[in-house]
Amino acid sequence: MGDVGAYITSKSFNEGPLGSYEFVDKNHPDAMWMPWVFQVAGEKRTAEPVHKVTLSSYSMGKYEVTFEEFDVYTQFTEKPLLVERKLGKRSRKPAKPVRYMTWQQARDYCFWLGENTGLNIDLPTEGQWEYAARSRGKKVAYGTDTGMPKKGTNIGSGLGVEKVGSYPPNPLGFYDMSANVKEWILDWFDPDYYANSPEVDPQGPESGTEKSVRGGKVVLQRYHEPPKAAPRITKEFGYEGHPYVGFRCVVNEDKPIILK
Repeated sequence: MGDVGAYITSKSFNEGPLGSYEFVDKNHPDAMWMPWVFQVAGEKRTAEPVHKVTLSSYSMGKYEVTFEEFDVYTQFTEKPLLVERKLGKRSRKPAKPVRYMTWQQARDYCFWLGENTGLNIDLPTEGQWEYAARSRGKKVAYGTDTGMPKKGTNIGSGLGVEKVGSYPPNPLGFYDMSANVKEWILDWFDPDYYANSPEVDPQGPESGTEKSVRGGKVVLQRYHEPPKAAPRITKEFGYEGHPYVGFRCVVNEDKPIILK
């Protein structure tokens, strides 16, 4: 199986340093830079003030984790390959973002990286993810190189999942923040959490029934999914996660992490 250290040191993380920004989770009349109706769970929400968030230093994976990378993890940990028999070769190409894993499986992958590097590695919080997607909290709608979408130029055509890094990164160097798949977030989901959440390093509610999911389109859009698929889905289709939810990891350390 090779050297786990050699695999881990090939990972790329970009810095998302200490900073403050306005976290937007609902439409707000003073946020004139938002020319759209912000939605949570597919329903219009009542207007509430944007919420200031201050983050400690961290680094985040510049790409979504791929099938190839997740397969390395399952091989080193002697776990079965993810949905090996249920996906065709086209859907399970090594360079495409891994999907179909549960929230816990995604987090376990990040923990595995941490255990083998001595670093504090986990899934990103909503605050961390949005700060990186908006390139240090800029007032942009999309996590692209221009802050706006253009099919075939900085986002996909919508005809299927593409390999990671197919389009230019956002100004902070992160790829696919508004393309490809949605991403698992560390936080439990609560539509009203940010109305009264802590300013510094918010971690989300202490408990819940669904996990926050971000990405895939507008960077201010908040999604949510159960941590694992319903039993009937697992029984019928053979996977425990969600077909269009991937993930990336963060390194919660004071100094920037660049593993080459």
